[in-house]
Amino acid sequence: MLSKTHIAFPSLDQLLTGGGDARIALDDDGYNKYGCGIVPDSLSLAFGSATASTISATARAAANAVYQKMAAVNGGAEYYPLVEHELELVRQELRQLCGLTENLESADLAATDVVFAASGTDLHLIAAQMLALSSQDGQSALPMLVIMVDPAETGSSVPAALSGQHFSNRSALDVTVTAGETIPGSIPTELRTISIRAGDGSARNLQDVDAEVRALTEAAIAQHRQVMLVLADVSKTGMIAPAIDVATGLSLQYRHNFHVMVDACQFRISNASLHAYLQQGFLVAVTGSKFLSGPSFSGALFVPAPVAKKLKSLSLPLALQAYSSRADWPRDWPGADKLGRQVNTGLLLRWVAALAELRAFRQLPETAIHRFVLQFGHAVQSYFKHSPHLVLLPIVIPERGVLHENVSWDQLPSIFPFVIKDASGQHFLNREQTMLVYRRLQKEKHMQLGQPVLCGVRQQTPVSALRLCLSARLIVSAIDGEGDSAEKVIEDALLVLDTAAQLAAQFEQV
Repeated sequence: MLSKTHIAFPSLDQLLTGGGDARIALDDDGYNKYGCGIVPDSLSLAFGSATASTISATARAAANAVYQKMAAVNGGAEYYPLVEHELELVRQELRQLCGLTENLESADLAATDVVFAASGTDLHLIAAQMLALSSQDGQSALPMLVIMVDPAETGSSVPAALSGQHFSNRSALDVTVTAGETIPGSIPTELRTISIRAGDGSARNLQDVDAEVRALTEAAIAQHRQVMLVLADVSKTGMIAPAIDVATGLSLQYRHNFHVMVDACQFRISNASLHAYLQQGFLVAVTGSKFLSGPSFSGALFVPAPVAKKLKSLSLPLALQAYSSRADWPRDWPGADKLGRQVNTGLLLRWVAALAELRAFRQLPETAIHRFVLQFGHAVQSYFKHSPHLVLLPIVIPERGVLHENVSWDQLPSIFPFVIKDASGQHFLNREQTMLVYRRLQKEKHMQLGQPVLCGVRQQTPVSALRLCLSARLIVSAIDGEGDSAEKVIEDALLVLDTAAQLAAQFEQV
């Protein structure tokens, strides 16, 4: 048998696609489930960041620099301490880039903890299990109630994760599991979902959504139950739901029974918004693979200091053993000590890549970002007004006034969802036809949009919405590039829309 020193260390490509689940496995053409690769592709017109992005040359170079340190150790006794150290460096830089530094006026804000996980779905599992554990106070025999918006707007695997179930056939730490089965050692929860779109795909009245959240919460509290609300900011189509003031109001009213995790996995929030959520005592889940356009599968959970103080001494549920490594948690979190020391090197490298994108984005003036996002939005919405084949869904402006008074780019839309009509311009494409347009854009045209999102029924036809998305990388290119960079980004976006319309025009109503 070969000694350990003769075992070939995995390649960078292997590690970038490891430590997740089946969704990031590459097919024979080198693409994952989302149609993205791990080799930079400068020719692609990438406007699909609400789903995923192909790694950039800058991000891959950053990941490779850390990879070389890993390869030099080659799995020996120094390997775990090295990965743990590098993850701690990522943790500290992520906090620094998010403005969570020691010179803040709020000591609690400066002491925010960060827990890493392979994906946003994994973060939902971790948060729900932690809160369910902390909620076992003996006042009620009923499980913690978890409230979330429609999974079509967040993630199809999220309900399973929040319910303590496996959500893929392979866990983040490469354990073979069965999707849909209850995770051994998980703490039971009860899940309720709330629709935020009507049957025709239009946005529901937010007041009705908020009323449902209040009713579910108040009924559960009356039974002496604990409640976890997952606040989407933003959803797949750019919505915030329920309203932020509903979450803050219920949190104030039921402080000891009501817990909030902000699903900000798109990471389309400014530092000011992040800080405001943390000061409310809300957990905040983000990823490096959506707006930041890092490689798929890199999650981080911001834990406010007062919440961390309560949670960190509790021994984590056994259900997390297949999904979380001790290295993913802060060193001063004793409740994580029973987790295995099987490191997730892929997670580390993907976060290193994502930080390269965030670092460049944070160097831009806030006013310049706001100006370009506004310019981009005006150009795109003007295009849709004159398109016979592409129909923009009504844009919901992110309302953050209850959080802070800052004027910021995250108060502008950066996801533009639309449905498609056929050659006649009279009939909507069905979901299968829309998926075909999406795939042809990727494979034939080298163009990427956000993958189709279920969006109700129109003219008796079940439809899906594609999404044109801005990313941090595109904004950096527009502002920090040479010459007419902003105009070039906008021209590319309109070219992608034109091409989608041309593909749609090839369909005729039968």
